Amino acid sequence: CGPAHEARTPVNAGQRPEPVERAELLGQVPVPAERDLPAGRHALHRERLMRQIDLDTPTPTSTPAPAPARPRFRRRLAVTLAGALVVGTVVAVAVTQSSRGGASGPLSSAELASWTGVPTPLAASTGPGATAEKWCLDRMADGPGAGAPVKITNADLRGKVASMVVNRGGKAMLCYVASETSGLWEAIDPVKNVAADAVTYDTGGSHGDGDAMFNYAQGSVGAGVKAITMQVAGRTFQVTVADGRWTAWWPGTMSHRAVPDTVTVTLADGTTRVVSGSSLFTR
Repeated sequence: CGPAHEARTPVNAGQRPEPVERAELLGQVPVPAERDLPAGRHALHRERLMRQIDLDTPTPTSTPAPAPARPRFRRRLAVTLAGALVVGTVVAVAVTQSSRGGASGPLSSAELASWTGVPTPLAASTGPGATAEKWCLDRMADGPGAGAPVKITNADLRGKVASMVVNRGGKAMLCYVASETSGLWEAIDPVKNVAADAVTYDTGGSHGDGDAMFNYAQGSVGAGVKAITMQVAGRTFQVTVADGRWTAWWPGTMSHRAVPDTVTVTLADGTTRVVSGSSLFTR
């Protein structure tokens, strides 16, 4: 008898061998001899690899570049009446910025230091009043109500600073002028119709910083209100009342908010009453 042969299933071209047959076939393929790198090539590759790692890894002692400084913005505090005391925005144009002693603002610290608690009525047609009116109208030439007839109210002088309300075309602008190079104006609300003995706080805020900061406030009054005196942060001063509106300003830092502590109202019949500043925000 001839040698025994195992029965094998022939593998055709389009037939995949079974897993066991694949293992047997692979076992018959000679394994190529392992080729080694020439002497010294391992050290060369290792050196190149370490050099690449050194290039990709940041140096621990290196100091990162500082981030660019963020721009600093000066904020103006403003409050408006909208059913309650809220922080709002009033359109403002600070035309010039004076600075002295590291502080800056539309009015200088020396101009603010001339402030008086009793304002002097200012005639807008002559003298300082005419100069201030021209300054205001020139700067707000393209402002609200441009081209409409102008009516000046609440014009007064406190030290070196003149203030007035410019009314035109149903719009109102509050303007402060100290010189040809220092002043500002901003849009405010029109006068509101209120009860005869009522006083309301419509708009207020602060401008400048340091000893060049000042606060302002304005609102509406009834026809029966003759005079108003305010107390704010230890200051007592008279308020200008005219044509259904009251206006006031005073030097002070941000801690001296533009809301008065107390308000003394004198009515046309001679009676007076003292109320808290916060009560002016109650309709």
